[in-house]
Amino acid sequence: MGAMEPMIDLNQKTRRGERTGWPGSGETLERLNQSSSVQPSPMPLSASVSGVSMDEGVALLEVVSQLYDCSRESFPVQLLTGLGRLIPFELGGCHVIDRDYQPILACYQPEEIAFAPVRHKEFWRLAKTHPLNPLLFANPGRAFMLSDAISLKAFLETELYDLLYRPLHVNRELVARLPDGPDSGDGFLLVSLHRWGSEFAERDRTLLNLLLPHVRRARGRLMHPLASLSTQDGAVPGFEDERAFCEWTRQATEWRLTLRESDVLFWLSQGKTNAEIGRILGMAERTAETHALRLYRKIGVENRYSAIAMISRISASGGKYFKLKPAPAPAR
Repeated sequence: MGAMEPMIDLNQKTRRGERTGWPGSGETLERLNQSSSVQPSPMPLSASVSGVSMDEGVALLEVVSQLYDCSRESFPVQLLTGLGRLIPFELGGCHVIDRDYQPILACYQPEEIAFAPVRHKEFWRLAKTHPLNPLLFANPGRAFMLSDAISLKAFLETELYDLLYRPLHVNRELVARLPDGPDSGDGFLLVSLHRWGSEFAERDRTLLNLLLPHVRRARGRLMHPLASLSTQDGAVPGFEDERAFCEWTRQATEWRLTLRESDVLFWLSQGKTNAEIGRILGMAERTAETHALRLYRKIGVENRYSAIAMISRISASGGKYFKLKPAPAPAR
């Protein structure tokens, strides 16, 4: 098994009339959306952090911070490296597909694999038969397991498994699709994690769902670094703009945060620790912690991980603000 380059840049020479072979093309996507009868409701905040330990929460914040700091070229590799720290997998893939569905940037971990799936001559034909397509295209930004759509026994009988999965010795999958824009014709990022035998757990899905809004935001910032940020109509500003974020919390929410509390919440959403926030804002770590504890109650959460999950949900929803009841006061 020889080493291969971690990044693969391909240019599919597909004729325009054949582009519907990939499920991202307009015609096929419309069909997938119409045919999908399974559309799960958004994950409630209380469930979004269930099963995540303190250590896993800390690791998640570190991965988020690294994604915001990396370059556009290193982003796919950094994403898979970070996911490897959170979710055990045997094969990870990151595919960047443009709006014309021809050029592909593919990254795999580990780098030494039997073959790059995207180089297989049947890849494009088999891609449109994937059992998860209806769920992925009807629910962008959500993580799904292969077992959500098909039993293991049935999957092992498919041509997709026989030609692409079996040679790589994987039969379990956790995957998510992140579109580059609101239009169905925009390109997208496809993240897929694979194992053999051992099914992914709900804890794995939860961690990926918590990370996905940050993946989309961090990648969007790299792709459109000069894009202006707006706070009109409740739109969530980019995570990289502290001033716009604080203005959004003042105008679009009922949290009534102080300026310092808004600053702390912004840097929490960046994955910073209390000590790091203190250094950034010129205050003691204990003072940063005090501001954090106060803002948790105001926004209706109990800890930093729930606060980050809330901001992630608002960002993923396109800026819709969800008013939650304040957290109960601690017993005296």
